[in-house]
Amino acid sequence: MPTPEEKGAITVVSAVMRADGLPDFAMTQVEVTPEEYENGVHYLLVEESLAERGYDEPFLHFDEREAPSFLHPAVKAYLECEDHATASSAAP
Repeated sequence: MPTPEEKGAITVVSAVMRADGLPDFAMTQVEVTPEEYENGVHYLLVEESLAERGYDEPFLHFDEREAPSFLHPAVKAYLECEDHATASSAAP
């Protein structure tokens, strides 16, 4: 993380509900200061972004520092796969 006043990027994987009521995953990158990170502000920023993109609660978040090492690469691959793009074309 950068100095206490500088913001750094953090990537968060979230389990979400799509607008059509089906479960899905989303990946969001936000920028926070180290203090904001310690206070969980990154999760609030992620939830704002998810809501703007049309996702519904419940949300379950895994930031890149706390997630199991396989999770972010697996969700990234899932989100990039053609089958997911076709299946979620009606979703955000």
